Amino acid sequence: IRRTEEVAPKGIIYMAMGVSGGEEGARNGPSLMPGGDKAGYDAIEPIIMKCAAQTDSGPCTTYIGGVGSGNYVKMVHNGIEYGDMR
Repeated sequence: IRRTEEVAPKGIIYMAMGVSGGEEGARNGPSLMPGGDKAGYDAIEPIIMKCAAQTDSGPCTTYIGGVGSGNYVKMVHNGIEYGDMR
């Protein structure tokens, strides 16, 4: 949130994005969890749709929500994943 507020007066839309996939994602495309201003997402959507892992149901990405939401979803994802590993 702090970074978003710092750059907004300069006309910069700050987007943060959770990224998941490990080695498989490095080879075949990651799952991308972008959060921030919707206008910022709309600007990067064509790029991240191509970069994300592709499945039968489409790219592994969507607009998550406002500032910080993509990172929050990634945090929850990690908690579930680490719980499964135990």
